[in-house]
Amino acid sequence: MKQNVVFSVGSLNQLPLDWEGNRFRILAAISQASLEGSSLVCLPELCISGYGCEDQFLAPFTAAKSWESLELIALEVSEIVAVVGLALLFEGDLYNVSAIIAQGKIHALVPKQFLADDGVHYEPRWFKPWPRGLRKTYKGIPLGDYRIHFAGITLGIEICQDAWEGEKRPAYDLARRGVSVICNPTASHFAFGKAEIRKSLSLEGAKISKGAYLFANLLGNEAGRIIFDGDAYIAYEGSILAQTPRFSYRDFTLVSHEMTIDKREDCGEDVVSFDFPILETYSINSTEIPCWERSETKKEEEFSRAVALGLFDYLRKSRSHGWVLSLSGGADSSAIASLCALSIQYATEELGWEGVKQKLHYIPLTSSENAMSDLLTTIYQGTVNSSPNTRDSARVLAEWIGTRHYVIEIDSIVAGYRDLIEGAIGRPLTWAQDDITLQNVQARVRAPSAWMLANIKNALLLATSNRSEASVGYATMDGDTSGSISPIAGIDKSFIRTWLLWLEAQGFKGLHLVNSLEPSAELRPLSEKQVDEEDLMPYPILNTIERLVFYDLLSPHDCLEEVKKRYGSVFAKEKLEEFVRRFFRLWARNQWKRERYAPGFHVDDYSLDPKSWLRFPILSAGLEKDL
Repeated sequence: MKQNVVFSVGSLNQLPLDWEGNRFRILAAISQASLEGSSLVCLPELCISGYGCEDQFLAPFTAAKSWESLELIALEVSEIVAVVGLALLFEGDLYNVSAIIAQGKIHALVPKQFLADDGVHYEPRWFKPWPRGLRKTYKGIPLGDYRIHFAGITLGIEICQDAWEGEKRPAYDLARRGVSVICNPTASHFAFGKAEIRKSLSLEGAKISKGAYLFANLLGNEAGRIIFDGDAYIAYEGSILAQTPRFSYRDFTLVSHEMTIDKREDCGEDVVSFDFPILETYSINSTEIPCWERSETKKEEEFSRAVALGLFDYLRKSRSHGWVLSLSGGADSSAIASLCALSIQYATEELGWEGVKQKLHYIPLTSSENAMSDLLTTIYQGTVNSSPNTRDSARVLAEWIGTRHYVIEIDSIVAGYRDLIEGAIGRPLTWAQDDITLQNVQARVRAPSAWMLANIKNALLLATSNRSEASVGYATMDGDTSGSISPIAGIDKSFIRTWLLWLEAQGFKGLHLVNSLEPSAELRPLSEKQVDEEDLMPYPILNTIERLVFYDLLSPHDCLEEVKKRYGSVFAKEKLEEFVRRFFRLWARNQWKRERYAPGFHVDDYSLDPKSWLRFPILSAGLEKDL
């Protein structure tokens, strides 16, 4: 016998340890699903506490508050079955659990069987995996590898990493046990192209079970470094029937879909059953997938929307009153200024100006026309080594975006420090003898002025270093690395330059000057015509070496051989060997810098962040000698 049923999936923009706020958003999503006539709604993994609680998960208080919140949520859930995630302390160990609630009760608790322990994930530090087939009780509630049966629906649970385990994924076992629907509450972070993998896992899950597969992800910048797409899918019979738009600025997004499934009778020791009527009336809101998802430049679109949302969420969740940026007129700072502008543009397009004001209610915003002047302060800090080109580039972009822009000259500050040190050491500083010293002092003295503006405005100072610079330490500590957050620390310089050209082609006219410039630190005298790639190496080669060694995990020797294969027709063998040696020498020497960088956003399939992705000893013999 077949029956029609409406299922819902939702994404939530949560905040670690925000018990009341997280509960409010969970109940709002459940309420919306009920209004649309849904019988079952799946919400994300650990949505009660927030996924990014880090070592606070080790505190029993976190599990206790999670359970307290779950009980409050359950009391308000009556006419729908909801799947919500929490951390559960059981027999001395912590488990990542999905709770099935309905009719004001908690009916079952199903734990995660496989824990994510690669890249940015450290789940085994806090949680234990639940053994397949193990079934217990917690406070009289079934806890373990259970199926849930209601109204002819047999429900199974996979939680995030469970679905990534190939032939070991629980879906296969659940299919053999006759489930008709699988829910996957997840907290799967953004990386370029990763949404397509999640979509394929949902389709595969539906195929395995020959039923419906409900996938729900977190949304937005939850805890600082990681951004969640907010993609949720309903899959059935080889197709995605419904999905949420990604990178939304709303508190939650939800989609519902009606489908016809087999009505089944089920029993057994592994089944939790309860009576529940299928709703026969419904009013489903339609959701369209934006056209940019089918764009040929999807990577550029994803970068824009992920980092823009990350900046917006970081701003409001830190209760900061805006952003401050040292706008040099170069590619990196211009990219960050553009991303700030896109953040407010995207938010306004989705929420309307009144919605943006509500999200940023603690900031005294004046009007939509003055939004960027209210929120973004930029400052150009010139020296005798600054070119008219970068001054004009910074001014034109600031005017086009509408920032509050300042221009100051810092030669007197540089000269003051120079005089002090020359007096102390008893000799003049010269470019021939003190090149690095004279370059760095210019970068460092720019930081206090930018910090002063940030303090005056109670704003976030945005650091401007990118991943390519971080890999070789081509940045000044307490200079261009100064900031509260580093929005582009997770992406390479080559992509930044490509993205800026793409953004200008989209109508971002304020970028036309910066896109005509060759990257330069402008710290040496203008007569030397300083160029970043001459100081280092061509950025495409630098990025290739970085990926070969720290993503593909090649040995230094194999890396060199691969670089020769790729670039041997362009550069002499001796030149390529010089580039590779330089990379390894600078990499090992500058780990201490990467340890001190401001938190950055994870956007690629790997990063150099030692606190979340790539750990390397601060002191080592390096890798150069292994070539």
